[in-house]
Amino acid sequence: MKKQILIALFIISLNVLFLSETDAEMPGMDGNIHRAYAETEFGRVHYWEIGKGPVLILFHQSGQTSSEYLAMGPLLADDFRVIAIDLPNHGQSDTSDHELTMDEYADSVIDVMDNIGVDRAHMLGQHGGAYVAINLGIRYPDRVGKTILSGAGRDGEMTEEKIEELLNTPMTRDLPIDMDGEFLQKTWDVYRKMSAKNTPPEVTFQPFLSSLSLRQRRYDLHYAVYRYSPDLNQFNKETLLLEADEDIYAGDVMTLHQNIPGSIYKKVPNSGSWQFFEEPELNASIIRDFIN
Repeated sequence: MKKQILIALFIISLNVLFLSETDAEMPGMDGNIHRAYAETEFGRVHYWEIGKGPVLILFHQSGQTSSEYLAMGPLLADDFRVIAIDLPNHGQSDTSDHELTMDEYADSVIDVMDNIGVDRAHMLGQHGGAYVAINLGIRYPDRVGKTILSGAGRDGEMTEEKIEELLNTPMTRDLPIDMDGEFLQKTWDVYRKMSAKNTPPEVTFQPFLSSLSLRQRRYDLHYAVYRYSPDLNQFNKETLLLEADEDIYAGDVMTLHQNIPGSIYKKVPNSGSWQFFEEPELNASIIRDFIN
């Protein structure tokens, strides 16, 4: 019975997902949010924005979309022009014709900034998205202001053996689609483990749904993150490191803190891997205080 209910919810939610903006609002979709596309070297990149002021660009984690920030974006709109990007191969952005490197993901962001007339921006990235911000800070330092890196630690050095192990470790997107829908239950179980213990199921359902919609894409950010080993000696940005207290994939954030001189470390309570879904008000307050 539990499985049948989960499948039914999935089908209903997919129908909602592909309705036009005038037909339905996504969870957390503020009516003042503007959505558009920017042309890049890697195809059209979808983004949404809200607010006025200094620009703050948000990068979702691997296998997710800009919907990760829909609840938080409007809370920052009085202080910032908030822009959330669907990186290529994610969300409503185009699929690339090859698996992109981290440099290429970062270059797509520069194309978006050039397209919409943004010279410089503060940047926030969650998990894999944090490494997009790091790459931009190293390769395009004049375009990047303050950075917020959330759940961006790594467990040990990224040796060739470690990278190969990660590349060969199946993800939920690799679960075969079966007639009984067991892949849905297995995926749901993983996403609940990634949530804080008190996170309501309807909150977990949002990233769960995003992950299912991305199963049909050929590429995502994961492998680019695994292969990317930045030289943090070249990263000279005023940086805030966030770590959700129940995030099982945050990694060794304290070592990252030690490797980025002058960085500030902040623990975020009552949150797991979906902290911007789970605690949008708290995260907005922390971000506002840091940037201002």
